[in-house]
This record gives sequence, structure tokens and C-alpha cells, in this order.
Amino acid sequence: MTGIAVAAVWFAVFAALHVAGLRAGIGNARSLMRAYVTCIAGTLLTVVALGGALGHSVLAVTLAVVTALLTSACLFVLYVPAIYTVLTSLSVQTLLLLERDGGSYAESALYERFAGQSLFEARLRTLEASGYVRLKAERYRLTSRGHTMARVFAGIKRFWQLNAGG
Repeated sequence: MTGIAVAAVWFAVFAALHVAGLRAGIGNARSLMRAYVTCIAGTLLTVVALGGALGHSVLAVTLAVVTALLTSACLFVLYVPAIYTVLTSLSVQTLLLLERDGGSYAESALYERFAGQSLFEARLRTLEASGYVRLKAERYRLTSRGHTMARVFAGIKRFWQLNAGG
């Protein structure tokens, strides 16, 4: 039970750090991972320190550590898609835009906003800020990190038998 409680508290710290980073304009994948790794370290140190202070056996502390890590991983797996849906979903952005504009928006304006040049440029800036691409000689090129991610996603798509656009 100690591992679950400690993981939950440290995960709340992680979520607060991540949201604070987003609000401060530091919202890329690297900052998310830094905050998460920091909180994992805090989780591990807390579980071990509590186990030692309470006189738990090595086995009990080891089980608490495993439980804490699994709990944190599960929370992370639930958190990331939820937060990125809110942050990046075109459907969510469309609904919010329509809500702000009294419930309607011209189709041509929606197309320009969500399928035009500005959206494409924003995606490239996000990929660049996350370290996946670099602009060099007026061409976007994959970084080593970008190559790695592309290979991972290509493997997943092959395994799931998805075509190029799926």
C-alpha cells in the first residue's frame, strides 16, 4: 500500500510540474520526461526511506518499489494521451473555436485554420522543438532522435498492418 500512495503523491507532483511548464511555455516532450524522471526518482527515494524508517524487510521494500513503479507507469500511460488530446486534438480545437465564436464558423476559415499552411508550420515547429527534425538549408531533416522514432512507428504500423496514411 505504501508504494501506491507514494506513487500517487509523486505523480500529482509530476502533473503539477508538467502543467506549470505548459503554462510557462515549456511544453515539449523533453520537459515532460524530465519532470517524470525527477518524480520517479523522488518516488523511489521516498519508498526506500519510508521502508527503512518503518523497519520493513528488504523483500517488503522491494515489493513496495515495484508496486510504486508499476503504479506510476500506469498513471503515466493514462495521463499522456489525455493531456495530449486536450493539447493537440484538432477535434477539440475545432469545438473550442466554435464555442468561442458563438457556435458557428465559416467552412473556408475552418479549413484555413486546421488544414492550411499555418497548421503544417506549427507541426514542424513542434517536431523541431521536440528534437525530431532540424531545418538546414531550407529543408527539414530528421535528427538521430527523429530517425529512431520514425523506425519505431514504422515498425508498429507494419505490425498492425496499417498503410502509409493509417
